[in-house]
This record gives sequence, C-alpha cells and structure tokens, in this order.
Amino acid sequence: MRTPIYPKAPRRDRSAGKDFLDAAQHIEPPSRAASAFGNSAATSQAISTDAALSYGMQPEGPAGKAVVTIFDAVQQMAQQKGWFAASAVIGRSLREDRKLHSRERRYVGDTVHAMLRKLRRLRTLCGGKNPSSQALYAAQLVDQWSEGEHKDEALPDAIHRFARQSGLVVSELASRQTQLSARLSALPQLPEPEQVKAIGEALSYPDWLVSLLTTEFGLVTAQDILRAQNGRARLTLRANLLKCSRDELLTRLRSLGLAAEPTPLGPWGVVLDTHLNVYSLPLHEEGLCEVQDEASQLVAELCAPPPGSLLVDACAGAGGKTLALGAMLGNRGRILALDIDERKLSELKQRARRAGLTNVETRCLEEDGLLHLVPERVVGAGAQRVLVDAPCSGIGVLRRNPEARWRLSKTDIDEITAKQQRILAASARLVAPHGRLIYATCTILRRENDEIVDAFLRSHPDFVSVSAKEILGSARASQFGDGERLRILPTENGPDGFFAAVLRRKLG
Repeated sequence: MRTPIYPKAPRRDRSAGKDFLDAAQHIEPPSRAASAFGNSAATSQAISTDAALSYGMQPEGPAGKAVVTIFDAVQQMAQQKGWFAASAVIGRSLREDRKLHSRERRYVGDTVHAMLRKLRRLRTLCGGKNPSSQALYAAQLVDQWSEGEHKDEALPDAIHRFARQSGLVVSELASRQTQLSARLSALPQLPEPEQVKAIGEALSYPDWLVSLLTTEFGLVTAQDILRAQNGRARLTLRANLLKCSRDELLTRLRSLGLAAEPTPLGPWGVVLDTHLNVYSLPLHEEGLCEVQDEASQLVAELCAPPPGSLLVDACAGAGGKTLALGAMLGNRGRILALDIDERKLSELKQRARRAGLTNVETRCLEEDGLLHLVPERVVGAGAQRVLVDAPCSGIGVLRRNPEARWRLSKTDIDEITAKQQRILAASARLVAPHGRLIYATCTILRRENDEIVDAFLRSHPDFVSVSAKEILGSARASQFGDGERLRILPTENGPDGFFAAVLRRKLG
C-alpha cells in the first residue's frame, strides 16, 4: 500500500450530504489531546543541551530505555506499514508510558525525533549495516556530544560504556564523523553522484531529494536548506486581532515570564524562545492567539480580502489560514472553508469558536470533486478571493515532519503536481470577475510552484498575474521573494519554506 504524500490522505467519517454548519454552532470546547511531542510549532523548541545530556549520560536509565524501545517500535512499524504510520507510534507510546517524569518525556520525544531526522547519518556512523535501535541511540549520544557545546570535553564514561555495550567502537565512530565532514568540505572536487551521496550521508537525506535540491538551488544553497530542515521549527503564534493586538499578546506572554519577540516579517506574529505546550495556556484557551508559522501568516496577508467580501478557502484543513482571514475581515463578510477531511473541518470549527469567529462556513468535499456541495450562490456569482493552499510534498516544512524525508519518493512529486493542477483549475471556476485566485504551498520546488502557476496561466487566458508588490508594497514584498511571488526558503530560526502567487480574473 502506498504511503500518502503531505498532507496525509483523509478518511471520511460520515457523509457530507448534510447542510454545512456555521463555525459557531454545535461545537465542543477545544481539545486538550495534543501531544506535547507532536511535530507542530507548539512544541518546536528542543530541551536544553545540559538537560538532555543529563539524561543521555545515563543511557541505561528509564529515559534511555524508553528511547530505545520507542525507536525500535518506530522502525518495526515503518517496515510493516510505512513511515507515515510509524510517526504516530511516538506520541502514542509517550502517552501510554506513565513512569516517565515530564522532563524525561520531553527528552525522549526530542531524542526520538532527532534520531528520525538523523537516521541515515546514524546508520553511516554505525558502519552502514542494519544497526539495532540501541546502537543508533548510542551513535546519537556520541554525535550529539561531539557537535554540541561540550565537544572539546572528553566523552562521558557512561556514554562510552553504553556505546561499547551496543557493539560500537567509539574511535571508529569518531573516524566516520571526520570522514563525513571531510567529504562535505571537498564537495567541489567530487563527481556529482559522490556529491549527492556525501551530502545525503552527512546531513541525513535520501539521495533523490539531495539531487533534486542541488540541481535546483546549487550545492551551497541546497546544503543551507537541508541543514535548516535538520533543526527544530521555532514556536510562532499569531495574535487574534478580534481579541487583542500583537503588543497586547506580547505583554501577556512576557507577564508569564516567557521570552517573546515580534516576528520580523509578519505584522501579527510572535516568536517564543521556549519549549512550551501553548495549548495549555489560558491566553490560548481564551482565543487570544493561534499557533501559526510566520510564512503561513504572510500567505493569509497576501490574500488581502476586501471588507465584507466572500472568500473561499479551497483546501482549508484545520483552518490556520481560514482563522487568520476571518480576523482580517473583522468577523464580517463570509468565508467558505472546503476540505476533503471532515475531521479537520471539525477541528476548524472548534478553533473558530474559540477565536470568536462567526463568519466561517464549512463543507466537506469528495476528493476528486472540488465543486461537489459548494453552494450554488458561490459557483454562480463567484467569490472575491479564492485561496488554494494546495496539498504538496511539504519539502518546505520537513523539520516539522521528521519522518517525511523517508516517506516521500520522487514518484510522489509526479503524482502531486497532477493533483495540484486539477485543484487549481477547479478552484478558478469559483473566482468572481476581478476577483483573485491565490495559489500557495509549503514546498520550495519550482515543479510544484512556478511551473504549476505558469501552466495554469497559459491555459486560462482570463487570468493574469498580480505582483506581490502591488499588494504588500515593494519594500515588504522584496523581503521574501522577487517582489512578484512570495518565495521563502527555510532558514535556521526562520520561517518555514513557502510559496504563493496571486492571479486576477479579468472581466468577462
């Protein structure tokens, strides 16, 4: 069975043949079931190095044993049902383990996710065979020590002993580390296949993905992108302007002793320098903020909905951009949120209620029938704005999905581009004359971005491009692209990788 591409394929729980529900009706309070170790921005900051090492230097303790047990279960699930199913094992295992203290659970979650990202590198350090989960954990501890702030200090005896018990020779592991670094330094002198392999082994990515990025961005930029995706995503919030300003949100956060700063690009965002479950904070329960990356916020801003307008979010998912757009409209006008996953739309309605939004309607669609169940008034008159946040490979957000680099394949890219073309063409039929169609993805590949938009424009002469400078001004638009389309590459401690283009429908 093929594994799904990003985002995951939905499973419909019930028929969508009912009338759509207003976002403020028939909704339960926000769920508290979010895992403290999920791949979301809410848990993006890693446990401190000293705290992590305090557990790592006791690799045979409860936390170390949990790492090995969980990672072993992850690898087994990956072999049986694929990497997408394997990623769910982590959160479930942590929730079921009642013996670990909270800081131990955080360490275990962070370490298992780090090992997922570094899997190819760790296997290479272990000798390139099929090492056990214990050996991979030992290699992770040695690698973490040598790369961290304690790299000039001797390896702790406990880690050295644990590596030996795991069948590793630390001196050989250190030699392989040196070889990986040396090959990266000598990339220009290596033939292309060896360049790809050297990057893939050192930075822990499959060869096909490395080849794709080096061909498109060059050796230097590709490595920068891949290194950034090996880090943890920063924790970014969006102030809900219906209930508070960004300055008010910053004040509330700082009053809790949290280090918070405004996002440098987006006007509503706040970056937190902490490892925190935001969903448990009263200010989140009050609807003052939502977890949303800065790049995603910029896409919503680029939509620039006119006051009181009708807007369609054609691939709404759980509604991050829907909620931002509702706040931009000041709870006026109307937003029709469409998706093929009814469970995500249910979450959207919960979030809308918490945010105080009453201008959101939802409809669940058949997977290949975008216009199915869309109200006739929308198909007939059209919407002033139609946002297509299209399903994509998710290469711009790999750091949020540690297993994705192993789950994806080159064939997936071919399949998803065909799907993107269909969705964009179908969504265009919902745009009113002089209305705008906004195409966005969380990938950085031209195949899924510019090439999709350019092909659409060639086959739809009734649409023309709208420059990002026209919407955001030259100074701002040039900060994240060429001023024509939004292009953001993932950077360390920066926003996710995103793309967006704005198209206008001509009159007649």
